[in-house]
Amino acid sequence: MEKKQKKYIGHKDIDGIYHKIINEIPIHNKYYELFAGSAAIAKKLLYDRTDVKMYLNDLSKECTDKLVNEIPTATVTNNCYISYNAILKRATTDSFVFIDPPYLHSTRPNCTNLYNYEMSDSDHLQLLNDVLQYSCNIMIVHPKCEMYDTALKNWRCIEIKIRYNSKTSIECLYMNYDVPPELHTYSYIGKDCWDRQRIKRKTKSFIQKLENLPLPERTAILNSLNNYFKKQTT
Repeated sequence: MEKKQKKYIGHKDIDGIYHKIINEIPIHNKYYELFAGSAAIAKKLLYDRTDVKMYLNDLSKECTDKLVNEIPTATVTNNCYISYNAILKRATTDSFVFIDPPYLHSTRPNCTNLYNYEMSDSDHLQLLNDVLQYSCNIMIVHPKCEMYDTALKNWRCIEIKIRYNSKTSIECLYMNYDVPPELHTYSYIGKDCWDRQRIKRKTKSFIQKLENLPLPERTAILNSLNNYFKKQTT
């Protein structure tokens, strides 16, 4: 990987984008981010599940030094992602891996160098070859392109639009798992801000109706719901 001096902040802490990403993340006990950068997704997930073991890695020491202070509960490493290969090849579905690498130059306007550490086409091919050997749940974010579409043709794919400054990029969430039966968090559920607002209002109304019921009736309903969800997960 070739080092560049140009600084670029390519985080996913964009309203509406991190919601879509998190709404596709299955429940897990271990979280790995191999190209952490500002670790925007990891920071959002921390609000709901502080018990999850979090491992954040980035080749940029500038990034990892910040993350050590910002997320003291995480294990932060300053290595090439390859250092995690042995661990992730043995990992099971209780682990989730989020991969948001420096994008292929051919997918960027004018093939501009944007990151402190860039990846060549051969680096991307190596990454794709490595992840296909993992058994844990993986999500990769990358602009739609022939290389990724071909290598990950058997993975589930969702296209999203991301606007960076004045440019709109069509990017894909490539996932090696089906639609999750249970999400890691439901704090961001909803396809857009209006849908999230609708769900919050419906949830609040439902809770108010439950609270207004006599205690035995409320308990009976909650027990029935609990039994229903147990059946759904067996």
